[in-house]
Amino acid sequence: MFTTKLNEVLASKKSYIADSWNFVSLGTSGLLNIIHWTILAIKIRPGQTRVLLHYNVVTGSDLVQQSLYLYWIPLLALILLLLNVVVASIIYKKEKLAAHFINIATIPIQLIFLAATIILILANE
Repeated sequence: MFTTKLNEVLASKKSYIADSWNFVSLGTSGLLNIIHWTILAIKIRPGQTRVLLHYNVVTGSDLVQQSLYLYWIPLLALILLLLNVVVASIIYKKEKLAAHFINIATIPIQLIFLAATIILILANE
């Protein structure tokens, strides 16, 4: 039963975004990125105020810069999301399963970047 269903999914001629696996994983990743930007915008305003960007257990805080640099984290996460979408859409035409893996992998990527930002926000409070 599983193999027949898998063969049906892989043999279907759906478009990249119409595929439910791609739609759900990209929607989840996009929602996580929007949450990421929203939390950061609410907690730390971009500007000239200085915030802690890196903390080392041995030496303590070793990188304090403008709060604008903290916004590079969700920007990098968004760039990786878009890069994964482009790569997966190209691969989808030839290998659907690999495209599904790439799309599903974007969810943990977004979660890792979100966790890093939350830790930095908590360190700056």
